[in-house]
Amino acid sequence: MVSRIKASIVIKMTLLVLGSTALVMALVQAYNYTNSRRMILESAENNARNLSLSVARRIEQEFRAVKKVPECLADYLDTLPPMDETTLLALLHSSVVENPEVFGSGIFFEPHGSFLNQDAWAPYFFRSDNEIKYRQLASQGYDYFQKEFYYITRGLNRPHWSDPYFDTGGGDILMATYAVPFFRPGARNEEGGFVGVVTADVSLKWLTELVESVHVGKTGFGFIISDTGMFVSHPNEERIMHESIFSIADKLNHKELRTIGRAMIRNQDGFMPIGLELAGEEAFLAFAKIPSTGWSLGVVLLKSELFSQLHRLQQETIALAVIGVFLLLAMSYLLARSLAKPLISMAGITQQIAKGDLCVDLSHIRRTDEVGRLAISLGEMVEGLKQKEFIRDTFGRYLTKEVVANLLESKDGLKLGGEAREITLMMSDLRGFTALTAHMPPEAVISFLNRYLGRMVEILMAHRGVIDEIIGDGILAFFGAPEPMEDHTLRAVACALEMQAAMAKINVLNERAGLAHLEMGVAVHTGTVVVGNIGSEQRSKYGAVGSDVNFTGRIESYTVGGQVLISEAAYEKVVPHAMVKEILNLQMKGIPGKVNLYDIHGMKGPYNIILPERDEIPIALEFPIKVAVSCLNQKIVGTEGIEARITHTSQTSAILLFSEAVSQWEDIRVHLPDSKQSLNKEGGEFYGKVVQVTAMDSVHEALVRITSLSPQAYKIFSPVRD
Repeated sequence: MVSRIKASIVIKMTLLVLGSTALVMALVQAYNYTNSRRMILESAENNARNLSLSVARRIEQEFRAVKKVPECLADYLDTLPPMDETTLLALLHSSVVENPEVFGSGIFFEPHGSFLNQDAWAPYFFRSDNEIKYRQLASQGYDYFQKEFYYITRGLNRPHWSDPYFDTGGGDILMATYAVPFFRPGARNEEGGFVGVVTADVSLKWLTELVESVHVGKTGFGFIISDTGMFVSHPNEERIMHESIFSIADKLNHKELRTIGRAMIRNQDGFMPIGLELAGEEAFLAFAKIPSTGWSLGVVLLKSELFSQLHRLQQETIALAVIGVFLLLAMSYLLARSLAKPLISMAGITQQIAKGDLCVDLSHIRRTDEVGRLAISLGEMVEGLKQKEFIRDTFGRYLTKEVVANLLESKDGLKLGGEAREITLMMSDLRGFTALTAHMPPEAVISFLNRYLGRMVEILMAHRGVIDEIIGDGILAFFGAPEPMEDHTLRAVACALEMQAAMAKINVLNERAGLAHLEMGVAVHTGTVVVGNIGSEQRSKYGAVGSDVNFTGRIESYTVGGQVLISEAAYEKVVPHAMVKEILNLQMKGIPGKVNLYDIHGMKGPYNIILPERDEIPIALEFPIKVAVSCLNQKIVGTEGIEARITHTSQTSAILLFSEAVSQWEDIRVHLPDSKQSLNKEGGEFYGKVVQVTAMDSVHEALVRITSLSPQAYKIFSPVRD
């Protein structure tokens, strides 16, 4: 279903229109969103900076107003002669009444510094329950000499803002104090000129209410930190005077939060993103310095609120875009379908053609445009394919598919001639087949042979082998032409092993049909030959010629049943994968020097095929069997028989004792005695190859590899084989 959708021209056209439109819409949406977000952020940064600066200035103004109270009182006390207690208290009281931003104000004298000449005297007016109250702190056991606002101001001899603190015994609230020293008239810089300090207290609750009164959107908020990072004002009252921005950073091991705290203390103003620690969610922070105290005001804007309208607008835009896409999808589909309907029909027809079904009908497509001309061309192509398929099917029964393709599809496919190329040749032959079938009816021989060839050709085709010739029971094939093949030797050896492995099933079928047991030998050789079209203009074939073809035939003549012999040139190509059973060192006719042939019984690696083990060790018979042996010359059985005795047998071989000399690698036919111990056709026969000869005192012992067995002989050897 998915492949049909992918291949549909209607879907492609629809998706093309839809995709391009959607892409443009997405790009526009992304551009608008990015620009809008940038503009909102820039506007928010400007507004937040302005807001933080304006609030900081407002607080600064309040602090300056607070500072004026003790500064004016200190000036009075510095310049005017000593005044009585009533006048002093009235002045102090009015300074609190007339300045609502001041929580409390007091005058704290040095010991014996007041006109009362007491150890301590500290009149203090403060706000409580909407009225101004008076408290003499010196009489309350209030040790103001140890308070920061007093001893630091005294030590500095200049005004000083204290850090926020809880004033126990004084105002009993969280506050910060601005303290101004005063001196005896005209003795400011003289020893003992210091008389005391005048203070004005600011309630942090008032400061918090002032910060909270500033509206920072719907969910934003403001806070103040001291010059040490301590929270002076914060919506979360648990943090005020209990935590600093640095203590939170240490607790969470949050480096960025520490960086934010340092920036607020060091810089006059700024704007930066902050994490969850200060706001509970992603947010931005604008901050500004409060010059009087060195504190910093922070204004927090939550990202969710800042971009809420943008997100809502984006969601609405996306919803409208989705609706538009669906409408566009429907319209595009209808338009594409009306244009592509005949093309869809022809696409279905081409699928039929691709599956090999050339019985198609294009008569229903009656158009005069380009689609109609395409239908006519398609019909003409089908007719051409029918003719070509007929030729291919006809040739394919005589040639391989690769050769047929080379002949039909290449412009020089039928041109006589060839090219030198390294390929791997394979030759197989049934041992003793000619003699075994000499007395069989022709129809039986063809059926017998076709069962064998049918399976062999199937295996060759599976390994992409090209069959050069089938001569009776012999097959000559090659790998690596006409199509180049890097692993042609590996394929050829694997193919030969699979062909040998298939002989077991073929012999099971032969046994059921009462036919002879067959053995096949296979030879493989890699060499350079000429491949191409050989013959004349009247008759030719695609094949291979050269001395290496003949050499492959020589190797095959030394094979025995169930054996795959490969040349040294082929072995070098498959060394990492080949499983060698035996190495034969032979002297071949017409070949100078000795030749190494490798008996391969398996392949490792990608093909992973191993021939089943066969019992090859002959076992001594209780009673030797007297037989008649005929030597074969070029598969022609000699007329004279040689008497011999079988002394040992195995699944694949037998040991015979001859009274006459026999040659190594001789092909022989052995007649077995019948039930009456007569040597005739009824006793059965088998064919073999003499692979080893040992001369003894008066006899010659020969090891014979069995190549084929008649049904009668197979019954005699079957107990050994089982």
